[in-house]
Amino acid sequence: MVHVLTSLTVRRQSLRLAAVTVLSLLAFPSGNSTPAAKNSWRGIIPLHSSGTDVMRLIGEERDASDDMPVGPFKVDGGEVTFSYLTPSLAKIYRAPRSMIGKVFTIYFKPSAPMGRSDLVLGSEFKRCSEDREKTFYYYVSTAGIAYQFLRSGDRLETIIYQPTRAEVKSLAVNTECVF
Repeated sequence: MVHVLTSLTVRRQSLRLAAVTVLSLLAFPSGNSTPAAKNSWRGIIPLHSSGTDVMRLIGEERDASDDMPVGPFKVDGGEVTFSYLTPSLAKIYRAPRSMIGKVFTIYFKPSAPMGRSDLVLGSEFKRCSEDREKTFYYYVSTAGIAYQFLRSGDRLETIIYQPTRAEVKSLAVNTECVF
């Protein structure tokens, strides 16, 4: 009987550890593994997903006139906010009309505190600091993931899911680190 209970306890702990690992990979892609380095936040992909996709995922009731729900929305593990490619931004960025109304950037603020040393960033991530920004610095990948850190204390503030560098090449976007 003791052996069975011990075996069940070990199995339960293993399953719990596996679940935590999967959830942390979804919320905090490391850049070391190709699937985790994609710029998708829970299936919402910049320049591909719409406000309808966002609301389906978030599960919030919305006003019928709200085609582009912004947030912030409380979600498991933190808070998420969306920006969209509006008609005026599409004009500025010289984006095709088909991109209007699509999610442009996703900002995920984790509720659990994390530091720079808590993340394992692969070689595809490059440190980036914008001249105008003195409070934050970033680690940015060409795959469309960026991490925003508070300079004082190296605390992770926001995970940013944005268009990939390849997608941005066709647009007239002028930014060094994040969109």
